[in-house]
Amino acid sequence: MEEVWDEDISVGDVARNLLHHPGQLITRWNWKSAVLGAIVRSSFYFTVYLASRESWLVTLTAVGVEFAFRFIANGIAGAAVQSFRRARPEWLATVVISLTLPTLSHVIEFSSHYIQEKYYNDIFAASEHSARQKTFAISVLFSVISAMFNLYMMRRGVMLVGAKETQSLGKDLKKVPQMAADFIVYLPDLLARSVGDGKLLYALGVFFSFGFTVGTILGLARGKWNWGYQSALGAWGLLLFMTIMSVLIRRIRFGRIST
Repeated sequence: MEEVWDEDISVGDVARNLLHHPGQLITRWNWKSAVLGAIVRSSFYFTVYLASRESWLVTLTAVGVEFAFRFIANGIAGAAVQSFRRARPEWLATVVISLTLPTLSHVIEFSSHYIQEKYYNDIFAASEHSARQKTFAISVLFSVISAMFNLYMMRRGVMLVGAKETQSLGKDLKKVPQMAADFIVYLPDLLARSVGDGKLLYALGVFFSFGFTVGTILGLARGKWNWGYQSALGAWGLLLFMTIMSVLIRRIRFGRIST
C-alpha cells in the first residue's frame, strides 16, 4: 500500500485492500509498535497485578503472557493503523480503528490469559485477587485511546515503517512527548472553541458522549455497574477540569475565547 497509494484514499478502499490482501499485515509488520506496545502493556500488567497484591510468580507469569501476545499482535495492529493514516474521512478512519482493533486484540488477550489461568494453572500461576479481570477492563479503555493516538501520530509521520517518511525509532521517540501533549488537550480545546463559537449543544454532546463512552467501555469490560458509572463520573470531572483550564488559557492568550 505504501508503494501504490500516495494520495488521499477512502476508508472503504483501505478496508477492501486489507480484506483482499490480509497477508500484507504480516509483511508490513510494524516492529516499532510491536516493541513499544509489548513493553508498555507488560509494564501495565506488572503494575496492576502488584497493586492487586498478587504474588511475584503470578505477576511475572501474566507479564510474560502479555509481552508475548502483544509483541506479535501490536506489530500487526501497527501495520493496520498505518494503512488508514491517509484514509478519508478522518473521523471515520478513527472510528474504524478505535473499534475494530481493540475488539479483535482483546478477544485474543482475554482468551490468552483466561486459558493460561483456567487450563494451565498447574504450570503457570493464576491470579488470586481478580487482578486479571481488573487489568482487562482498564486495558480495553487503554487500547481504544492507544489506537486513536497511534493513528494520530502516523498521520503526522511518526512511528511509521516502510513509508517514505519513515524515521529512526530514536527520532520518533523525541516527537512523542509533544504529540502526546497535543493529543491530550485536543478534546478540551475543541470544547473551549465550541463554547467560544456559541456551539453549546455541540459542546454538551461531545462532553456527555466522552464520559458515557468511557463508562460503557469499563463497565462492560469489567461486568460491574459501579465500574461504569464511577469511571463515567471521573471522566466527566477530568474533562471538565481540563476544559476550564483551556478556556482560561485562551482568555489569557487572546483576551477572549476565540478560534
